[in-house]
Amino acid sequence: MGNLDGNIIRLAGLLLLLGFPVRAEGKPPPQDSPPAPEKKELPPLQPPGAPYRTPLSGAGFKTTVFGREIEVPPRDRRSVSAWDLGLTAAAPGLKESEALPFGSLFLWRHPDDRLLFRAVIVGFYDEIFFAKSAPSTGPFEGVLTLENFTIPSANAEYIDGRRLDEEELYWGRVRPGIGFGYRKQMWPGEQDNMLALTLTGEPSFSYFEKAHDTAGNYVEPQDTFEPRLHLQARWDAMLRNLLELPHLGVEAGGDYVYGFRVNWDDWGANRSEKAEDGRDYQSFTGYLLGAAAVPFLGSDRHRLIGSVHGSITKDGDRFSNPRIGGGPTGGGEEFGSTYRPVIPGAGIDEFFPSHYTVGVGEYRWEPIFFTYLSARASVAYLDRLRRQGGGVREKEGVLSSIGARITTGFLFHTRLQIDYNYNFGVIRQGEYGGHEMVAHFSGAF
Repeated sequence: MGNLDGNIIRLAGLLLLLGFPVRAEGKPPPQDSPPAPEKKELPPLQPPGAPYRTPLSGAGFKTTVFGREIEVPPRDRRSVSAWDLGLTAAAPGLKESEALPFGSLFLWRHPDDRLLFRAVIVGFYDEIFFAKSAPSTGPFEGVLTLENFTIPSANAEYIDGRRLDEEELYWGRVRPGIGFGYRKQMWPGEQDNMLALTLTGEPSFSYFEKAHDTAGNYVEPQDTFEPRLHLQARWDAMLRNLLELPHLGVEAGGDYVYGFRVNWDDWGANRSEKAEDGRDYQSFTGYLLGAAAVPFLGSDRHRLIGSVHGSITKDGDRFSNPRIGGGPTGGGEEFGSTYRPVIPGAGIDEFFPSHYTVGVGEYRWEPIFFTYLSARASVAYLDRLRRQGGGVREKEGVLSSIGARITTGFLFHTRLQIDYNYNFGVIRQGEYGGHEMVAHFSGAF
């Protein structure tokens, strides 16, 4: 452990010099220079004789590494503009998905309790939320939303790790929303700690088109107007650390959706999917995430994080069931994304079950104030399509995984996250088990 600690400290020192502000000792300014504005003294990260405390998100502090003083200025978390870039790779991989890049822009504006704007921008996938209240109506507010899924490539499902090229389609949706909500700040009082309830009507439109490899007997669904009613609840009572990882507290939420397709006929291979089975549908999803200290250790450097996600859908299909799979595992890092479950070691959006439960447990250690090492295990219970007896049918099963992750401040004020996961329940090349690696960079601009 001593060698490991030494190597981590040496790496941390290099990253600090290249990526964090350092107060330089130089010559005093000329006597005729105008006086510099008075600088507010930053508090020490660890006052003499005090126990170590993990720096929290947005807080400014100073500390010393290798005899050099490091200053981390405070950050305004009410206005955030950030980018994300990454790559996920699997071995054995899913056909055409062995390695997938991902990236997005993230915008957050919460100048006061009467306005909230959140956006995840990709281009062919966007998620936008805007809420505004008047002085006389708060905490009640008007809400506008927009979600679009318009990927310009053909999509196909996977069964036992094999891509169903004969059922691939170009399909997507554009889903605006308008409604009202209730929003109130909660403990521990940070700007993203809130209780929010939202009810929106979503007059969405879905489209479908055959692709190059679609089988001749496969009938694509009709393009359709698809109005939905969406009730959403979010409760965030989480303190986050310097790198936005959950540190102490609880997050919870749920979504109820009722949707109706105006134009909907039989579709699928030889019209095997009956219109009445999916014309209208309902779904409920919920989640709970918590972070706390490790019992009996009494140290901020050691954390336990646990989460549970669940969902059930009535009369759903491949287009209305929730999508679930692997990818970046950043649960709890941001108010608007915790609802999204991840099955470590699976392919991105590999499954579209009518019901699932996913539990993840994590132990995290903080060797230095901007580096976090994690060990993680997960178990998921869901229904998925399986090949059996010469046909395809739904079958419930368990997918368990183990993994590790490092999250660290990196060069040029960025954050680097590297995940490794092994899932025992995924099926790859006719056998159980598959590896996944995820590299994830992000930074503010």
